[in-house]
This record gives sequence, C-alpha cells and structure tokens, in this order.
Amino acid sequence: MHVTRPWRATRGLVAVLAAAALFPTACTGSGDAEPSAGADDGTAVTTSGAFGSSEITAVPQRVFALSPTDADMLLSIGVEPIAIPYTAQIDAATGGSGMYPWQKAIYPADTPRVEVSTEELNVEAIAATEPDLIVGTTFFGLTQETYDKLSSIAPVVHFDTEPNADAWQDSVAKIGEATGHGAEASEAVADAEASLAGVREAHPELEGVTYNAIISPTQDGFALLCSTDDNLARVMTEFGMVLSDYATGIDCAQGKAMLGWENLANMDADVLWAIPDTTEQMSELDAQALWAGLPAVQRDAVVVVPKTEGVPFALAFPSPLSLVWAADQFAPLVSAAVAKN
Repeated sequence: MHVTRPWRATRGLVAVLAAAALFPTACTGSGDAEPSAGADDGTAVTTSGAFGSSEITAVPQRVFALSPTDADMLLSIGVEPIAIPYTAQIDAATGGSGMYPWQKAIYPADTPRVEVSTEELNVEAIAATEPDLIVGTTFFGLTQETYDKLSSIAPVVHFDTEPNADAWQDSVAKIGEATGHGAEASEAVADAEASLAGVREAHPELEGVTYNAIISPTQDGFALLCSTDDNLARVMTEFGMVLSDYATGIDCAQGKAMLGWENLANMDADVLWAIPDTTEQMSELDAQALWAGLPAVQRDAVVVVPKTEGVPFALAFPSPLSLVWAADQFAPLVSAAVAKN
C-alpha cells in the first residue's frame, strides 16, 4: 500500500492562520506597515533581472503579483497584493479560487481576481489595477516583450535566470528590497529556514536518502525532476535528501524531463515520490509493469501526494509561507517510506 496523506491541520497551518493577524499590509494605506527601506527616506532602489532594470523612487503602495508564488512572497513579508493572480494551472490545488490553502486566511475577502495567463498575458487588465510595482520572479509567461510592456506601467521585479529558478531566498530578498520591506524579508526567510532545519533535525533518517520524483503520469509517460537547481530539489536537499544519479544525468529543461514509460526501469531509488495531478491519475502509473517491478515499489517505499493536496505546489514553488505550511506534513510521509528500506 502506498503512503498517502489525508489532509489535516498542522503546526504549519497554525502558523499561517496566525500570520493573518501578524502580517501588516502595505497596500491599504492603513499606515500599519513600516517599510524598512526605500525612497521615502531619500534612497532610490534599483531592481534588475534577466530582461532589464528599473528604478523604484518611492515605497510601493499598490503591488501586483504575476504569479501565486510571487503573491506568496509578498504576503510573507507583510505586503498584500492588490489582486489575486489567477491561473488555471493551479486549479488542482486551489479549486479554482486562485488561492492556495495557506493563503486563504491572509487575503482580504474583497481582493479582486485577475487572470495571469502564461500564454497571452492581459497587460491591459493589469494596467487597470493601477499598480506602482509589478512582481514576477516565478511567472513563466514573462518574456522580453512582455517585460517591456509591463515596464511601461510600473517597475517590474523579476528573475535573474529563469522563472522559479532563482533560489527562493534570493527572490524574497529582492522583493523585500523593492517594496521597502527588507528586514521583513530577512525575517521571513530566517523563519522558513529554521522550520526546514527543525524538520531535518527531527528526521535524521532522511539524511542521504536518494529519491526520484515522478510527476503527472499520463498515457504517454511522465515528467521527472532532473535538476538540483530546481526549487523542488533545493527544498528536498534542505530535508537532507539526494536526487538520484540517473535524474541528474539526463537532459533537463527548467528542472523537468518528459520521459516515456520505457524509462521507468531507471527510476529505482531509496524512495520514490509520485506526484499525480489527481488521485485517479495514479492508476496510469500503477498500470505499468516496469513500475510494479521496481524494488522501491515492491518494498512499498513510495510516497503518493497528488497536486490536489497542495503540498507539491508548496514545495515546488516555495515561499516562506508555503514551506512552513508543507514541511511538517511531508516529512513524516517520506520517513514512513524510508522505514521500508
């Protein structure tokens, strides 16, 4: 029997609920949030990235997030985005609300929702929200052309390399500096890192454990996590775990490789993590004879966590909020699988 996770309240969720009361806002004009740096004290901030740089001459009051993870990072430092960035790509975890489970207690009830398609971004809809800063460190639809259009509306904080490829700590720090919340960003990162370190200390059995993450199995095959520079792999490293040699040795694009079913024979590791889009999609993997023949599967060292449960998104698109929410939920599942070795 696979190790699966029933949803339950955890210390991470309690922390998020508490955050709703603890985090002040920067876009409501209430005056509760005290920026730690910025143009209001005579210091301009320059933000740079893969597509260009922008100068921020005043502490932003209306910040638009291009992705749910960028919204997460803003919320974690006490800045409420002026809109919920909606994308159908995360419907499995949000039920179509555009809000991850750990965000729902923080967003004000009247926050409007704006669609942020990675294929054809509606720049006019974003302009209509009248932002004075746009954040897109993890937005996969950002190109030079789109960046230039958005920059005509407001300064754009974005990635240095590729979407969701910069270390999450660096992205939070960059956003904190741009919004005048540098101290809050440092504190949020430190709290999340302490949470991960606590999980690692509580689960020494995870140290050095090899794993493969098999994602979204379909009739044609599956995606495999294949880069230690991917944020999901970085988080797994924080737990003490090691991505398999096979995964790190294949051709890789944006942290994932699309593979046919014949490659299942190479998937064995100490622990296998299956990430189907839904619980039902797991049947595609279970139907494969090569999967059933893997030693890890035969000894039941398998963790199944569908995207619908939110944890895969929380770890693959990390922020201080998502990591605190997910770490305590995920580690015991892996620990149970490791015990089968």
